[in-house]
Amino acid sequence: MSYRIVGRSCGAKFGSGRNVYSPSWESDGRIMGEKKRLAVNMTATAVSVMVQLGVSFLLTPYIVRTLGATAYGFIPLINTIIGYTGILTAALNSMASRYIALEYNRGDLDKANTYFRSVLIANLVIAGILAVPGFLFSLFPQWIMQVPGELIQDVRLAFFFSMLSSELSLMLSVYGCVYYVKNRLEKSSVRNIESNMLRAVVLIALFAVLQPKIYYLTATMLIVAIYTNAANVYYTRKLTPELRIRSGRFSMKSVRELLTSGFWNSVDSLSYTLLVALGLYLANVFLGPKIGGEFSLAKTVPTVLLSMAGTLVSVFAPQLMQYYAKEQHDDFRRFLLSSLKMSAAAYALPVGFFLVFGDRFYDLWVPTQDSAHLQAMSVMILIPTLFSCSSMVLNNAFIITNKLRVPAVAFLICGIANIVLVIPLLVWTNLGIWAIILVQGVLDSLKNFLFIPWYAAKCLGYSWQSMFRPIVRGMLCIVPIIAICWGYREFIAFHGWGGFFVAGIACSVASLLLCGVVALDGQERTRLLGILARGRR
Repeated sequence: MSYRIVGRSCGAKFGSGRNVYSPSWESDGRIMGEKKRLAVNMTATAVSVMVQLGVSFLLTPYIVRTLGATAYGFIPLINTIIGYTGILTAALNSMASRYIALEYNRGDLDKANTYFRSVLIANLVIAGILAVPGFLFSLFPQWIMQVPGELIQDVRLAFFFSMLSSELSLMLSVYGCVYYVKNRLEKSSVRNIESNMLRAVVLIALFAVLQPKIYYLTATMLIVAIYTNAANVYYTRKLTPELRIRSGRFSMKSVRELLTSGFWNSVDSLSYTLLVALGLYLANVFLGPKIGGEFSLAKTVPTVLLSMAGTLVSVFAPQLMQYYAKEQHDDFRRFLLSSLKMSAAAYALPVGFFLVFGDRFYDLWVPTQDSAHLQAMSVMILIPTLFSCSSMVLNNAFIITNKLRVPAVAFLICGIANIVLVIPLLVWTNLGIWAIILVQGVLDSLKNFLFIPWYAAKCLGYSWQSMFRPIVRGMLCIVPIIAICWGYREFIAFHGWGGFFVAGIACSVASLLLCGVVALDGQERTRLLGILARGRR
């Protein structure tokens, strides 16, 4: 994933731009402004994620208890299948924010509006084409997955509502660029908080008043899509009134430019499907809906944590984009390396906690299921994801610098290798679900920890040591986190959700202190202590 670099080869030195960073008052002021915006964005994003998690984790046990794990498993499976359309749309939409933001921040509003209008019209055409197979699979879901007879009608409706939600989001997706263009991600986070609270209220009302059905979950997702897209249109008009459909013209040349630049994002999306997303589908087809449902539950925590990581990483992207657009290359380097370390350390905290306390979580969350089996699957899924957070940051750098091809090809090779290895293992061995989990984990780890950082260093003209050092430092935080959590578990007994949350808070506070020692270097610790000292005064 990347952005186009005009007149700059892959091996060119990226840190030789015109902006030379120095500890001047001007630089300090800019950094403090940057940190304030980053803090606001991260706080709002964190609250948004917590609300989303609360909705998911509070409702899932009730759904599993009333409908069963098999029925629940169809929700992520349907959303995954609908998500396959992203392979077709990624080429256009993955680069739209980049091109619109780049021209907007450079002051070329005519070109920004041309991209804006062209993407909108192209998405409307694509949505119309995708509606045909969407309606067919809504009527006949058994064509593409195993569906028990008693669930066929529910699955039809669930697929239909999910398809409508996806169609609406595709048609109006260009309006979501506003938060990236203006670096106002907190607005998007507030919108997400509101929409998830709305969804929770409607879901609870439906389950309380009517007979429980799985399609309530996708029907309320459609409500969220309507609310979200309406908010996107509103904020686009409010924050970027210069971006108007009537001010731009449709340009097939601009569409081709986006498609050409974003082609490798489509390859990347295909690769993600082959390596990660197809796992649920393979479990349903080869192992049956029951095992597929259990696998879906086991993937819930890793999926949520990766979603949190993606949300966290997205906070860094607008600032990186602005530094790149303004050719502030030294600031770009400083902010990128800092983001790598911060994201790796932040992600290690919840992963370490769930590696130790995951079985207790499943006992409390879905007491009717085999918590030991769910925890075993979750652990094997979680460990490889430790390398994913830093990879997400570097993927943003690839998008910004338009260096998408090589990472996409590497991802595609891993995806093809996954299918080539997993399907024979499912057919000819008794590994079962472990074939899917282990093969994906090994391939994903090799890609994210070894190849992506090395290639990013090559493209940006950095030494490979400078790229790996912040990643490893951040990831090393997992060691004290696990030690603290394990010590708490061994010496302090607890029961119920109250004790679980107290354990989480206590371990998090203690872990944050040690992570500061492990992750921060001497200069960063001195700067942090200085900020804290000024705060006390």
